[in-house]
Amino acid sequence: MIFEHVSITVSDLDRSLRFYCQVFGFRLLRKTTVNAYLYLEDQLLELIQGDPATAAPIPQTEQEWQERKWRQVPAVHLGFRVDDIEQALSKIVALGGEVVVPCVEYTPTIEHVAKVRADKLRRAAQPMGKPYWRMADVSDPDGLILEILER
Repeated sequence: MIFEHVSITVSDLDRSLRFYCQVFGFRLLRKTTVNAYLYLEDQLLELIQGDPATAAPIPQTEQEWQERKWRQVPAVHLGFRVDDIEQALSKIVALGGEVVVPCVEYTPTIEHVAKVRADKLRRAAQPMGKPYWRMADVSDPDGLILEILER
């Protein structure tokens, strides 16, 4: 398993693309209508179109956590690439994690893709050898959302 990317929800995808590229020097790896992957050397940042203002405040008690559990789209997640998603999900559940969104095959409609050499970037730019990626969302024992990707 490798740590692959950090994801943040943004209110205006094109504006955020310009900001992260011009301010921090990120380059566009790929873009769809709902998200974009940026890279800086071999580090990945995913921007997801959304409205973070609609996210509920962070729960302060156990009861608030249970009432809110999985009702809001998270504004941030960590992405991990694995070779075998079923094996990774079994291990996550066995060690106290929870499957939030079961494994799905995701076929992206890509508007832009950069030509890159680094393996990590090529795998995130477009599916390799098949038209889809397999992915699932899980939580760690404290409820942090983690995206598990078989690329």
